[in-house]
Amino acid sequence: MDNEEPQIQSSEQYARYCATIRDLLRAAGLSVQDFDRETPEFLVIDDEELGMQVRLSPDRLANVEITLGEDMAEAFNTVRFAGHLVRLFELGRRFREDGTATL
Repeated sequence: MDNEEPQIQSSEQYARYCATIRDLLRAAGLSVQDFDRETPEFLVIDDEELGMQVRLSPDRLANVEITLGEDMAEAFNTVRFAGHLVRLFELGRRFREDGTATL
């Protein structure tokens, strides 16, 4: 996938792209629901404290919604919550800048 030209993907490329993203998330040990779709463009990643809904698109963009579990939401004050969001953006910047990041 990564060696293909970045463009709007054909249906077949898009299906492979979505399945690859899903499989990589699962390989990282995350619980990923894809609702048994042939093209799993909508993924729900969930653990005990944090949930994420990801909608992939053929132009290789994604919409992501993050949901805090009740226990986590109650434990965070505003500053701590904002700090965690900043770290997510910093991680995204590292991916963009050098293509690699460590968690």
